[in-house]
Amino acid sequence: MKEGSKTISELAKSLKILLKTRDFNISDSFEDKFTLEYEIKRAIDEINKCRRFEPTEDKLYDPKYESLILPLSISAFAKIGAEGEMTHSENGVIRNYTSGGDYPKDVLKGIIPLAK
Repeated sequence: MKEGSKTISELAKSLKILLKTRDFNISDSFEDKFTLEYEIKRAIDEINKCRRFEPTEDKLYDPKYESLILPLSISAFAKIGAEGEMTHSENGVIRNYTSGGDYPKDVLKGIIPLAK
């Protein structure tokens, strides 16, 4: 892996810490580890798709966009149980997911595709 790029496992550990600070019930179980790594891989796949980046064994993603992996993963976790929700209001909290999918379109728009 290119110097400076983190592994899926390293990113999953960081995601676990961030989710715990947001009161998500994440444990050390196999299932939770699998889910964390799965969400990291999904975020990387989405970034690669937007970037038109072809991953290799040595380089799973463009390190330029590494800073988006965790926020995209957290966004996906935050929508669990509310997938596809367009409007919701409860106890003064209003949710409105205007974009399709798990990731904010305004974040994805910031990924510059590679020229082909």
